[in-house]
Amino acid sequence: MSLSSTNTRLNPTPEPGTSPGTSPGGTSPQVERTGSREITGTRESTATRLTSNVGLPHVEATGTLIAPLEAGELPNVAAIRGLRLDQILLLTTTALVVVIVGLVAALSVASTQSQFEETARRSTERIQEQARELGRTVGQTVALTSVTNLRDNNYAFLEGVAGSIVSTNPNILRVQILDPEGLVMADSEPKAAEAPTEADAPEAAPSGRAAEQRLVQAFYRNQAVYEIQEPIDYGSTSGKGLVVISYSLRALQEQLEVLERDKRVTVRANTVRMLALGLGFVVLAGVVAAFQSRRITRPLGMLTHKVMQLAAGDLGARTQVASGAGREVKTLGVVFNHMAERIKVLLDDVRAKAQLEREVSLARTVQETLLPGRDAVQVGPLRIAGLVVTADACGGDWWFRAVLDEQRVVIGIGDVTGHGLSTSLVATSATSGFASAMTLREPTEVNAQMLITALNVTLANVGRGEHQMSSALAVIDVSNGLVDYAAGAHPSPLVFNKHSGQVASLPARGPLLGASVTSQFTSRQAQLSPGDIIVWYTDGITEARDGTGRMYGTQRLAAAVQAHANLSAEALRDALLADARAYSAGQPQRDDITVVVAEYSPA
Repeated sequence: MSLSSTNTRLNPTPEPGTSPGTSPGGTSPQVERTGSREITGTRESTATRLTSNVGLPHVEATGTLIAPLEAGELPNVAAIRGLRLDQILLLTTTALVVVIVGLVAALSVASTQSQFEETARRSTERIQEQARELGRTVGQTVALTSVTNLRDNNYAFLEGVAGSIVSTNPNILRVQILDPEGLVMADSEPKAAEAPTEADAPEAAPSGRAAEQRLVQAFYRNQAVYEIQEPIDYGSTSGKGLVVISYSLRALQEQLEVLERDKRVTVRANTVRMLALGLGFVVLAGVVAAFQSRRITRPLGMLTHKVMQLAAGDLGARTQVASGAGREVKTLGVVFNHMAERIKVLLDDVRAKAQLEREVSLARTVQETLLPGRDAVQVGPLRIAGLVVTADACGGDWWFRAVLDEQRVVIGIGDVTGHGLSTSLVATSATSGFASAMTLREPTEVNAQMLITALNVTLANVGRGEHQMSSALAVIDVSNGLVDYAAGAHPSPLVFNKHSGQVASLPARGPLLGASVTSQFTSRQAQLSPGDIIVWYTDGITEARDGTGRMYGTQRLAAAVQAHANLSAEALRDALLADARAYSAGQPQRDDITVVVAEYSPA
């Protein structure tokens, strides 16, 4: 059946039996994976080789963290300088007690001094009041007694009165009677009894002395005295006379000296008492601080030791809940135990993940070994090139090519539902089963219906109904371009005719493989024309999305085939993959992508 007569229309819609729910692949984003090269180091992975040529992002190989606690040396805690916590507590407590005791002592001294100064002030005021009252009384008495004698110039009598006052009152040291001009008329000092003459005139009073009541401090015979002045009005036209009494301050000085001595003694006693009290407080505070710091620092030291054990790799290090160390220290211990337990769990998970990564890497190596290489293969006039770009470490896509005899070539492609290691194993089993199916019969008996039926039985037995797969198979006779093809819920391959420039499809109906061993499949035939190009693909390329969520689609794929049809099979394959990648630039790869290109160019 000629393609030009029966399949000239492009079929962009999904085939019956193919739906989003049953379509292979998923939406898992592309992740970094280890093992981008095989363990033997002799063959690069498909993804690595693809990215270096068609613009796909390079995926760096990541190392697995097996024993993170063994990386690096433990910190040298002995080199850490500074005071210990108990020393800091002891020093700060001692300093605080010393400051408090010093302040109390200073306040005590200041209070004592203030009390003594107040007592001295009151004593001085009392002495001053006593002197003032006594002087006023004596002055008034002398003034009354001296009026007549001053008029009669009876100075001898006045001398006697002044002397008797001094002799009867030990605190009065001297009594003087002055006239208005300030001349001494009488003085208690021992002098000649006769009245003063011009040769023996009374001594003049100090300048500036006014005839008024006053009390001033002065010195008499190098002794501090109060001079008490009392005016005398004896009818002189020159004015009033003046009685000057010198009152001794010895009693006040002696009292002040006694107060000063008492103050020094009291201050000294208080200082000694405060020093003893402060020393006692310092000792008591030191004992209490040492006890408390011990209660706090001991569990902290134990916790530090456990932390060092954990840092050294002892995942069983745990600390006991410290009693009496404070809620914060208890909380720290509980949190440390929880953290240590979490670290142990996380490291167990890391080890399990590392083991899984090694197994996935091995599975990927096996899968890549079974898949055809990147290089194109020429079988007579048919040139074949294919590539699988996985979204995860292991993919569910596969493709296969094999030469049955000198004239016929088998090409197969498949997409197992899901992602991960199990999907990879199913895909690997399908590839192995596909290869084994061709050995069950003679090459002349092999056809597309037999191959897809055998592949369905193999997948149903291996996956036990839990894994299903879409697939498309073709047996091409390179001598005449006859194609025998069959499919199970897989996108129809595109066929581009260089003479007409049109794109058609090879539709074939069938259920998903692996659902049941009794599933029935049919095959169809088509005729290739010279220059025809067949493109098989999985839905990972047509369902690639851009930033707005729109899919790449079959029409864009067909347009890309038309635009690059002049390229070789391998160059066209790479161009299609690059166009899909450019369309979804910045978006993660959601599904495995497989593209197989076959160009029929007979001479």
